Amino acid sequence: MTKSSKTDSGKNVAGKVTDAEDAAGRFSLQRLSAAFARLTAPDSGEPADPEVANRELAQSLDEVHQSESADAREKQVLSPRMIVEGMLFVGQEDGSPMSNRSMAAHIRDVSPQEVDSLIQELNEIYANSGCSYKIVSEGAGYRMQLRAEFETVRQRMSGNTKQVRLSPQTIEVLSIVAYRQPVSAEDVAKVRGSRSTVLLNQLIRRGLLKLERPAETSSNPVYRTTERFNQLLNIRSPAELPQSEDLDDN
Repeated sequence: MTKSSKTDSGKNVAGKVTDAEDAAGRFSLQRLSAAFARLTAPDSGEPADPEVANRELAQSLDEVHQSESADAREKQVLSPRMIVEGMLFVGQEDGSPMSNRSMAAHIRDVSPQEVDSLIQELNEIYANSGCSYKIVSEGAGYRMQLRAEFETVRQRMSGNTKQVRLSPQTIEVLSIVAYRQPVSAEDVAKVRGSRSTVLLNQLIRRGLLKLERPAETSSNPVYRTTERFNQLLNIRSPAELPQSEDLDDN
């Protein structure tokens, strides 16, 4: 890899934003905190407190990179390894694995094969420092995952809660998808009268909705309920959902 000369402002001579600055804009600490909250949240119930997750993430990253020099930390320079780690913490919006090629596209002069090596380095660091998570290869990509030996802890934190607590707005979005599926984000917004992308993403993270991309590239992605949704409602398919006449008071 080659290094370009930089001014004190953190930009190179040509005035272009550096890789570190560019990545910092896309993968801010706030987004990393939210991703870490999702990673440590139980399967059911409310997600982890963002403030608590923020502190835990900061502590975790500090422990993971404690071997790096104080000068590097003070300058807050993001190395390719840290950028890869940040992207995996944030993950994809639809929850799918992230390929080495897509990660390499965000880092100048880093190839997909080098991304594989960086992930191997990260897993070695995690294992040596006793981290509760690791990076796993899944299909054509990678994702961050809780280690199997910590699953009992997560289950204990989850307790025996059988109900998934959702806000009224989230329940409204879930109902729209359940009764109108497959449905696009634009269609949900039309029914509610407001954008619902954030709520749809929350329902995907909770495993209640899934995002499907039609084979036709011109078509918008659509949302459907999942098997977990069926299990929670004790139904075999959305066709068994109660209809309006079933909900009338006798």
